[in-house]
Amino acid sequence: MVMDEFTGQTLAAFAEGKTQPELAVMIGVTQSAVSQMIKSGRDIRVRQLPSGGWQAYEIRPVGSRRKAA
Repeated sequence: MVMDEFTGQTLAAFAEGKTQPELAVMIGVTQSAVSQMIKSGRDIRVRQLPSGGWQAYEIRPVGSRRKAA
């Protein structure tokens, strides 16, 4: 998959061939957070920073709110 500099790639594509603990270290979250992001169906993207690190972020419409639990 081609990764656009701005939008990055989907978390699912980025996760291919990596374990959840590996992903967690790369994007700076816990393994549990990675699991929740993968299962959520949210539009999570990952892009590489100029420093060489990785950043994960969510794309969603302005004004959208999370559903109440």
